Amino acid sequence: MSNVNSALSVWQLVIMAIVPLAALCGWIITVFIVAREPRPQANVAALPALPALEAAGATVGAQDQPVEPPARRLAA
Repeated sequence: MSNVNSALSVWQLVIMAIVPLAALCGWIITVFIVAREPRPQANVAALPALPALEAAGATVGAQDQPVEPPARRLAA
């Protein structure tokens, strides 16, 4: 005695294959995104701004007015 209605349809089998595959792909992508190191260009781009502010006597976040850049001297 077999129950004819116990067999899964094709769309159910496809869903059972796609859902774990999509979860696995999402997990792998998440691991690679989290594990990557920051780009060196992003770190280097932020460095030149800090010495200019310290030379002008300003601290980051503690200034009320914008700091004007120092005047450039002309070579004689």
